[in-house]
Order: sequence, then structure tokens, then C-alpha cells
Amino acid sequence: MSIVKNRENIKYYIGVDIGTNSVGWAVIDENGNLLKKGKHHLWGSRLFDQAQTAQNRRNYRSSRRRYNKRRQRIGLLRLIMSDMALEVDPSFFIRLEKTTFLDKEDKKAILKDNYKMNYNLFCDEDYNDKKYFKDYPTIYHLRKKLCECDEKADPRLIYLALHHIVKYRGNFLYEGQELHLESSNKEEDLKILFDILGKNNDTVYDISEEQIQFILKTVVENISKTAKVDECMSQLKLNSEDKKIVKEFMRGLVGNKFNVSKLYMHEDLQFDDEDLKLQFSDKSYEEKITEYENVLEEKMEFIDLMQRFYSWIELSKIVGSDSQHASISGAMVNIYESHREDLRTLKEMMLKIGKKEYDEMFKPTSKNVVNYYNYVNPVACSGDKTDGFYKYVKKAIEKSDDSRKDEILQKIANETYMLKQTSKNNAYIPYQMQKDELIKILDHQEKYYPVLKENRDKIISILEFRIPYYYGPLDGNKQFGWLIKKKGKENERILPWNHQEIVDVQETAAQFIKKLTNYCTYLPIEKVMPQKSLTCSMYEVLSEVNKIRIDGKLLPIDTKNRLIEDLFFKRKTVKEKDLINWLKQNQLTVGEITGYQKEKAFSSSLAPWIDFKEIFDEINDSNYDLIEKIIEDMTIFNEGSILKERLKKAYNLDQNKVKKIMKLKYSGWSRLSKKLINGIRADNKFGSSVSILDVMKESHMALMEIINDQDLGFKQIIEKENFKNETGSFEYEDIENLAGSPALKRGIWQTLQVIEEIKNYMGHEPKNIYIEFAREEQEKVRTTTRVKKLKSIYNDIKNQLDVHGKEVYSNLNKQDEKSSIEKRLYLYYTQLGKCVYSGESLDIDKLSNYEIDHIFPRTLTSDDSLDNLVLVKKKENQRKLDDLVLPLEIRNKMEVFWKKLYDNGLITQTKYYRLMRDEFRRDQIDKFINRQLVETRQIIKHVANIIENHYEDTKVFTVRANLSHEFREKYGIYKNRNVNDFHHAHDAYIACIIGRYIQIRFPGLEAKYVYGQYMQNVKKTKNNIDKENHGFIINSMKYECIDEDTGEVIWNPKRILDYIKCFNYRDVYITKKLDTNNRELFNVTILPNDKNSEKGKTKATIPVNKLRSNVRKYGGFSGLQSDIVAIEGKKGKKIDRRLINLPILLRYVSIEDQCKYIMENNKYSDVKIIKKIKKNQLIEIDGICYYLKSADELDTAYQLILSRDDNEMIYRIDRAIQNNDFSYFDNKKENIDELYRLICHKMIENYPKYKKKVYEFIKEREEEFFELDNSQKCIVIFEMIRVMKRGEQYINIPFEPYNLKNDRKGRLNCQSILLDNTYFYDVSITGIYSKKYKL
Repeated sequence: MSIVKNRENIKYYIGVDIGTNSVGWAVIDENGNLLKKGKHHLWGSRLFDQAQTAQNRRNYRSSRRRYNKRRQRIGLLRLIMSDMALEVDPSFFIRLEKTTFLDKEDKKAILKDNYKMNYNLFCDEDYNDKKYFKDYPTIYHLRKKLCECDEKADPRLIYLALHHIVKYRGNFLYEGQELHLESSNKEEDLKILFDILGKNNDTVYDISEEQIQFILKTVVENISKTAKVDECMSQLKLNSEDKKIVKEFMRGLVGNKFNVSKLYMHEDLQFDDEDLKLQFSDKSYEEKITEYENVLEEKMEFIDLMQRFYSWIELSKIVGSDSQHASISGAMVNIYESHREDLRTLKEMMLKIGKKEYDEMFKPTSKNVVNYYNYVNPVACSGDKTDGFYKYVKKAIEKSDDSRKDEILQKIANETYMLKQTSKNNAYIPYQMQKDELIKILDHQEKYYPVLKENRDKIISILEFRIPYYYGPLDGNKQFGWLIKKKGKENERILPWNHQEIVDVQETAAQFIKKLTNYCTYLPIEKVMPQKSLTCSMYEVLSEVNKIRIDGKLLPIDTKNRLIEDLFFKRKTVKEKDLINWLKQNQLTVGEITGYQKEKAFSSSLAPWIDFKEIFDEINDSNYDLIEKIIEDMTIFNEGSILKERLKKAYNLDQNKVKKIMKLKYSGWSRLSKKLINGIRADNKFGSSVSILDVMKESHMALMEIINDQDLGFKQIIEKENFKNETGSFEYEDIENLAGSPALKRGIWQTLQVIEEIKNYMGHEPKNIYIEFAREEQEKVRTTTRVKKLKSIYNDIKNQLDVHGKEVYSNLNKQDEKSSIEKRLYLYYTQLGKCVYSGESLDIDKLSNYEIDHIFPRTLTSDDSLDNLVLVKKKENQRKLDDLVLPLEIRNKMEVFWKKLYDNGLITQTKYYRLMRDEFRRDQIDKFINRQLVETRQIIKHVANIIENHYEDTKVFTVRANLSHEFREKYGIYKNRNVNDFHHAHDAYIACIIGRYIQIRFPGLEAKYVYGQYMQNVKKTKNNIDKENHGFIINSMKYECIDEDTGEVIWNPKRILDYIKCFNYRDVYITKKLDTNNRELFNVTILPNDKNSEKGKTKATIPVNKLRSNVRKYGGFSGLQSDIVAIEGKKGKKIDRRLINLPILLRYVSIEDQCKYIMENNKYSDVKIIKKIKKNQLIEIDGICYYLKSADELDTAYQLILSRDDNEMIYRIDRAIQNNDFSYFDNKKENIDELYRLICHKMIENYPKYKKKVYEFIKEREEEFFELDNSQKCIVIFEMIRVMKRGEQYINIPFEPYNLKNDRKGRLNCQSILLDNTYFYDVSITGIYSKKYKL
């Protein structure tokens, strides 16, 4: 190993392994040896918590703003009406605001002389709350009375009614429109929906006026949703195919669950391999539709129209379908009266059934049971409980013989039983209906109260005003806001009735654009372009058309461009049948067409070109940029008013053009910039000063091919664009605009800081840096199991199966859909139970006798994905050593069978083409191997650019993550994430080894030449082809390489033995990022008071507000989040020096207030704050190191060290648990017992704080441990190791004698951390520098 003496003269190389919660690093010399600082090797692991997206914070902020806006509306109303009410009752608003929730004692304390009696609303001699609630059982009774009555009303009653209207003002679905609920106004909407549905499926549904009328009448009837669908379908005369589609559509329209994918017969709409399913009445609809947005794209408009129609149905259910006489308050009073009648009936029936059953229905019970008490009590059981209540009632009245039972069951079926005034359906009430009632009340009362007449418009504007989304926050918030006020109006308050005079709308809108748009994936300083822009739509069409093949052959260039001209410029959607017709019309070959991004249809479209050609007559150089700007505005401002204004003022368009543009709805953004696709220009074989778009038109190349092709020149231009000659330290701004998640950016930022510290320590820049990026970010959760998907495919083709196929199907049906499926068995089912090379039947009971073959051999690639694997009989797998493609006789014999598998979705297009491949040309081998060498992810290239921009003499190389995995596998370097954190540093060192090897072995990436040499070596050494199982790169490392001209040894495989020894070193630097606790201040769920708590004592520790300061009386919040502070406190004569928790709430108050809080809560007579300490601070107590999680909770910082053999045993245990296969341990009882003893010894020696909590618990059961079977012993050992690793310390040993189910037994909480017993460590980011001290 190299000890660093003359650091400034040493050529050194850094390897980094970048993850989302760790960075591994290693420093080597030019021979691949780890450098040293003193006796310590220079390698380490930097740990940090994964950065989260702002989603949660944004949700909280949105809710907070929504409630604030509601409070402001109420505040403005009170401001206008305060004099009216206070004349009659001076303490009215004080009672409303301050004493509503307080008990008698606290009310008296606040109201003092104004306290008359224990009421909230009315305390008059002749009128109090009792009388008020008798007159008006609900607020809607009061509203109804004021809407209908012309007599002078008490101003407090008027305020309460208007307060309620302004507070719950309704939705803005029909903003700025007259509201018409009559079904006759919905005829056109329904016709449009049927029209679009027909177009989507290449048909026209023949639906008469009478049938439309019937549907409109039926969907608002008081019958069940399913009955509505059946009634409507019975009237429609459709063929069986159309019937299926229309029935699915009707299901959605009435609020039942519907399959969106089935509404598009010719398209394959899938999300995570599953059909898209929605339900408008489902509470998670908004989340679902957001998930599906990218799949649905322009289809979102159709779904929105359906949802709007559904909203009308639900609204009609509440208020009836006559908008002239519809009244919210009238409808709600009817709901109240019906509910009261139904309740009386239910009580009578339950009493007849029995007293016990009556109590079960009407008295408090478990939250999981939706009896009547829980149904009407929002605190007892949250969420929509209607379905649960209906089920409960049906079961409860089952035994009843009361004649009214059938009526109740019918009402339940029609979903009209015991409706509540407050329900999720209130979301369908539009603000216009609330406004109608507001105006009626004002009409009746303003003649008695001039203040109402004077402020009529202001009161209506309070209800109607909605902050335009492009205003953003109105409070001048610098972090999230961008609003610009007009000159001279900077200090004026924005109110509903004056905002247009104060806000500079155009400037604010321009700022909004800057704030909103993201940056290009390849040119991070450029903004992305709209997805519907002319440039983007042309790029998407070319990307797709360039990959279209007919009988496996790409289209000639002139044919491809004519196709775009003839079809895409004339049709907004182009389907396979359109292409076939076009080919026939042009006397071109019609064969098997592949390459679509959708099922038998193009997913791309030139719709914007067609739209704007119609508006501007033609698109040319003179109006191209204008149209692009208009489309950008259309994408940003989806609200009509400002877009209309901009079209007229900014672009001087005439009324006709504006009208046409306003009808278009464009949304979505590309990940690319206009400059990248059509801005940067290069000179190459395609011409002088050509753009990427030009190259795509004149070739079949895709974007990735174009920008990675050295000869075309774009790669060099992009690198130059991204190059900034910067010296000095890295800045966070360097990575802020990169396209990547916050988690990835945190990993990159930590990496840059690690590299910077190594450079500073060495005194000069590294020669090379080797970067490996973990791929965790791209993993998707599979929502549909493979078994479920296979069953669905087999069900579709069951009629095509032969006898053996039917037997295979029968076995498949026995498989559990929820469990995973073993690789051999999965291949067996995807091959219809046959050998892929011979077509002979395979025996499901003898799968282990067959071989898994790699279609592209492992000499070429280590691809172990299912796309490269087939299950075959051994005699069929006699391929020659250097066969890169399957023998011709196999291809000829099996082509039809493979095509059948592909057509039915059993194998992918990739796998099909690999099976059918007839040759590998030299240049293709070159490309294939280069692809294994070169990391293509753009974000990695950006990181490389950032480093090279700062370090002039450093070259950055990227190493693909799979190469490190193959290296570990080949040389038995086991990665045990649960043992310690060394594996991150190990990965960085492996990246160095592989990076250096590739660099010296393939300096010019002459892959085809190197591959030929490698194959000669394989043949020369007569190696078994099965041993060449780690891909060409890793396999080739075991062969010597000598420069043919000089005789110099370029690579000696014996080096690897020296490298492997390093993995036994135990001196990896481990550091953890210090954090400030920036979570929410406390858990926002309000907990009940003592009286309503389960054990008679509330869990709340934080009051809801100052007035309700007594949590035992009023409940409150819990889960107070804190900072850590070191203090010196005085208790009597004793001095107490320790760490304590100080709530985040008090972070920014004065030191005096902080000390006051500490004294009150810890019974100190005096206190001094010594230092504020961050989370994850490294400390040492009694010779053992820990990380601070809080002032009274520790996390172990000790890294468990095991021998190579023990590490292998742990690795085998991990694999056995994952695969539920413990056969490896069949004859290893002694080894397991020995490992158990070792782990117990390590625990008591290195984890003293675990002695009572974990160690003694395990040791007490030791005798029983030795009686367990091997699989259970493995689980116990694995969980013991897991609990010793830093982190959550959960133990899961769910069997006797342990019975631990995800128990946090290893949690080191309730610790008392005294300063006199504790050492603190200040550690640099790598750990190279550290300082130990006491406070």
C-alpha cells in the first residue's frame, strides 16, 4: 500500500459510489493500490438521510393557505358587519371567536362582566342558544328562513347565515357561467361525450334524441347506480362490441368504478402493467388521476368532461334538477327531515328486535364498527362511512319482521337512506348556488341595514373572488412568491374588490413563467419546451416514425418523410389502418409493421401543426416563433381571462384567431429544450449548420444516437455549452438545476464535497475520478404480479392452446397470484411449456433438469434479464463457443412459434428480435460492448461536466453499476448491507479497479478488436463456456494483455489478488451528515381530552391555542419535535450538566425565553445554554461511539467487523431468507451455532447498552435456540445482526421462544446523557480530519 509522503507529487485517482443515502469513496495510486494517511487507508463511507421531495411540505402549505384564505374571507365579512352586530350585542364576536370551545369557568375568566349565561351565540334575556336551536335545528334552516322571509332579522342571524355561505362557498367548476341544472341543458354535453367516445373507437354510436332524453332522466332518478346503468343500456340498440364500451362508459358516468382502458378499443392503455381504473365517487380519485396523467395525456380532457357530467348528477341528487327553484338550504332541510323520520323508524325497529341490539346501534363502540353513533359522529370515526353504515344496518335489521324493513333496504340500494347535511357530495355544489342565496338574503335585509346596501358588491366579491393561480402567495413571500404590484401601490393590501388596481398582472404572469418551468435534461441552463410546441411535436413524430419497420426493415428516408407529409400533417391521430391504406395507395409493400409506441397506433401527433395551420392558413419562418410563444402561453395559462388578454395585447391577434385559439387546450412539458432540438447547429455529413431535428429528418437516428455520435459534432457542442471555466470550491448552484430527484441531488452534492476535501488533503487535483451511480432511483414497484399477468394472457388465448398448452394453463391457474414466481417456472409459462429451441414439451415436475440459456451469450454480455433468458433441453443447447446468434436451423424451425409468443405478449419485442437476430456485424459488436462500458444516463454526464469545469487537469470516467456487481460475484466479495457500512467504500474501490482497467485496456474503446483478442484467449485456454459468466469486461480481466509493439505488460491478472486482499481491511472511515431537525413542529392530529381518552388521560402535550391551554380539559397535539442543547443547570446546590431537548417552536425566540422554558420543564433554579448540537453528532460514552438522534436517544455508531468466512455465512443467510430456501445449511448445524456464539460475544463486547434490552433477552432463550431448526436459527442470527446496525433497530422473530413482531427492541431511547461522561467528535466530511473534546 502507498503511504502518502510527498502528497503534491503523487498521481492519484478517486473512485466514488454515489447513492441516495450514501457516498463511498476510495483513493488509489496508478497501480491500483489504496493510498494511506499514516496507518489508515484512504477510503470511506459518507452516510446521510435520503432527501425527500417537497410533496408533504407542499400539502401542508396548501392546506394552511386554504384555511387562511377562509379565515380572511370571514374576517372581511366581519369587518363590514361588525357595527351592525355590536350595536345589539357588544360581546357577540368575542364569544364566537374566543369562548365557543371553553367550559363555564374559562368563559367567565375571559368575558368577565359581559358573562351572562353559559351560551355561545345568544345570551339575551328573551333569546338564547336553546331557543335558537329550537327555531333553527341547523344552519340551513336559518338560511332558508332568511331567503324566504322579508321581515327584519336580528343582525346576528344575518351574520351567521352569511358567515356560513362565505365559509363554505362551493366549487368553481362553472366559473363565470350562468348555472343551469335542467337536464335539457345537458343534452349537448352528453352528445359530445358519445361523439368523442365513438371517435376514440373509430365508430359512430347511433343514439337518438329520445334515447338521450331517457338517459338524462334515468341518471338523476333515486335508484342504485347499477340500476341506472342497466336501465340506460336496455334502451340502446348496439352491437356486442359497442355495448361493452358504452356500458363501461355509463358505469363511470354514474359514479361506479370503470375501466378507462376498455373505453379505447384500439389502444393499449396501461399503468405499471395494469389497466387504468377510476371511480369519480372514490375519495382517492384525485391521487389516481394525477398518477395516470402521463399515460392519459390528451385523453384527460374526455375524463374531465365525464367527471363534470357526474358532478351534475350528484348535484341534482342534492337539490333536484330545476335550477330556477333549486335551493341549497331547501335541499338540506329536506335531508334533515328525511333523516329524522328514518331515525325514528330505525329506533322503533331496533327496540322491537331487542335492547342489546338497540344499544349496539346507538351507543359508542369501536372505531372499526360503523353503527349509527359512529356514522353521525365525525370525531369518533373519520372519513366517509356511508357504505359501512349501510352494511351495518342491513345486517342489524335482518331478523326484523317489520313491514318498513323493505322500504329501508330500498333506500339503501338507492343510496338515499339517512343522508347527512355534511358529506363529501357537498363538494359538487357550485358557488353560484351559494351566491343565489347570499343575494336573496341581501335583497330582503338591505332595506333595514344600509351598511349591507353600501357594501353589497364587496360582500358578493368576498364570495366570488379566487386568487388567480399565477398570482401565487399575496404576502410578499420571497421563497415561494413572485407577485409584482403596480408602482405606488406596493404597500396596499390586496382585497377581493381591488386586486386588479393593485397587481401588475402581465409582469406577475411573466414572473410565474420563470418560476414554473424546468430545465433541459441535456442543456441544464435552458428551459424545457411545451409538449405541444411545433418543435416538440415534430421531434416526437420523427422519434417514432424513425423506428417503424415493415417486415423488420426500416422505411426508406424519402418514404418516411412523405408518410409524415401525407398522414401526420392531415390527421391528428394516425392508426395502423391509416398507414396500411397509405402504403397501398403508394404501391408500397405491406407487411408486418412494428415500432409503434401504442398498440397498432402512433402515440405521437402533429396536432398543433394542424390546429395552427387552420388558424394562420400556413406555418412558415415568419410566424413559426410567434406560434411557439403562443403555445407556451397556452400551456402555462390554462385560465381563460389572462390568456385572452395576452393574445390580444402581446400578440395583436384579431378576434377570430383569439376565439379559435381559446377553444384549444394544451398542457404538459417536454424534458428537452427547443435549443437542444432545433437550436444548436453542427457541420457534418448531413449538411452545413444542421440541427438535431434536421438529422432526424434525413436519417433513422434517435436523439441518443445523434448526441453520442462523435462524427456528427453535437456531442462536442453540448459539452462546450455545458462547460464553464470555474475554479474554486463547488457551489450548490452547480447542481440545483439538474434534472433529478432531491435524493439524487443530495448524493451528488455530498460527493462533490468529499472530492473537494480529498483534493485539499492531497494538495492538487486528481488525475482521474471514477464515478459509479447506484440505480435504486429507477426501481418501480410492480403492482401487478407476473402470475396475474400470465393468467390474463392465457385466458385470452385458451382457445388456441394444444393439449399440452391446456395442461400448462391448468397448472398456471393453481399458482397463487399474490406470490412471486421462480425464474425457471416463469420462463416455462412464457414459452407455453415448450423448449424454445426445439418446440418439444417440457415436464413441469422436472424443470431443474433443463438449462437456462443466454440468447446473447455471456462472452458478450452479462445480461441476466428475462429478455435474454430461455429455458431449453440440454441437447438443444449445444451452441458453439463463438456463436453470437442462434443457429440458422433453430431460427427457421422455431420462427412461427416465437412470433406466436410475441404476438400474445408472452415475450417482449426485445426478446423476439434477439431470438431472430441473424448476425452481429463488427460495428454492432463494437456498439454492444461500448454500451456496456459507457454510462448513458445524462445526469451522470452533468456531474462529470461539473467536476471537469472546476478541475482543469482531471478527467472523469463513469463506471456502470452492474460491472461492480459482476466483479463482486466473480471474486466472492460479499456485500452485507446489514453488517456494517463498509460496502459503500468497497464499491468505490471496485469502481477504481474497473475504471483503471477499462482506461488502460481499452484506451480508444476499440471494442471489436479487444473482443476478438478475448475470444482467442478463451479458446486458447479451452475454458468451459459456462465459466465465462460475468460479461465480457469482467471475464477479460483474468487474461494477460501485452502491447504487441513494445512487449510491455499492459494488464497482469495477478494484480487482482492484491486488490482482493484490501477487502479484509477494517479501517474504513465512516462519517454521518449532521442534520438540523426541520420536520413539522408536532403531529397535527388533535387528540381528545382526559374525559374522551381511552385510559382517562390524554396523550396531548401541546395546546391547540392559547385559549385552550389546558390539554387535560380540551385535548391538543402531541409529538413535539425538538433540537438538542447542552446545558448547565442548577438544582439546589447541585450542578447538572447534560443534553436536553428544546422544542423547535422555540428555536428563534430569545435565549432568555429558551432558558425560562428549560427551567420550568426541568425544575432548575438557574440554567445556562452551553451549545446547540446537531442531530447525528458523533459522541463517545465509556469507550463506545454513538450518534445522537435526540437529547435522550442514541444510535449505535460501532461498525460490526467479521471475518471473510463469517461474512460469507451472513451473505448466505440473507440469500436463504430472501429466497426461502435454507438447503445450503443442511449439514452446517455446527457452523450456525458457532456463528450464533460469535454474534452474542460481539454484542456484549461492543454494544454494552444492549445488555439488558437485547443480549439478556436472547441469552435467556439460548437453550431453546439450539433446539430450533436451521431456518429459524438463521432468522435469529440475521435479526441479531440487523439490530446491531445503525438505524431503526427493529427485530422480527415471530416464533417461540422469542415472539417478537417488528419490535424496536434495539432502540436506545430514554437515555440520560451527562456531559462529564461524554466525548464529542468534530469530524470532517470524509473523516480524514477529526477533533475529540469535552463540553
